[in-house]
Amino acid sequence: MVAGAIVAARHYPGGFDWLYTVASALASEKHNPAGSTWFAGSLLLAMVLLWPYVSAAKHNRSLRLSATENSGFIALRTGLICGALLGLEKLLIRDLSSLVYKAHEILALLTFMGLYFGVLALLVQSMLRQKVYALPLLLVVAPLVAIAITQFWLYLDQRDLGWVDTSWRETGIPLWLSFAFWQWLAIGFLWLGLGLISFCNNE
Repeated sequence: MVAGAIVAARHYPGGFDWLYTVASALASEKHNPAGSTWFAGSLLLAMVLLWPYVSAAKHNRSLRLSATENSGFIALRTGLICGALLGLEKLLIRDLSSLVYKAHEILALLTFMGLYFGVLALLVQSMLRQKVYALPLLLVVAPLVAIAITQFWLYLDQRDLGWVDTSWRETGIPLWLSFAFWQWLAIGFLWLGLGLISFCNNE
């Protein structure tokens, strides 16, 4: 997915601003006609490849799976399915939301919510079970929670400003008010959290 994002960004007209441009712009045929398939394809492939990874993580915990962990794995799989559909949508349909009201936004929200809740549920459970890893896991969990709250607040608060884009930089809107900035941070911490789930399983 990282490789797909980098290639898509290199094809982005005028250059891609990682701090003020949302992730979905990379997969937009309208905004990124030459690079959209790279990001959409890499997202789809990443979600498909993560399915057996999540299944293996569940198998490693199967003998001691709590209700919280079970809910976490259900959420993760929901996020993976919605993420795959998100990538597939961008590969096959120019604008799904023009056919079904806010369909793209709903898919994106379900993807983030599923992955967020899944990662948080499993990492918190790992912290409770393995006290020695409490501090390292907390360093991932705390930013995830903070980023989620920040994204949600900005999403609701910025409706009157219009959607975030590079014009925000020119008008002097600070970096910490950019939804895109927090979104990219969230993506990075989610990948880190997914990796830690496997690490905790092997301990």
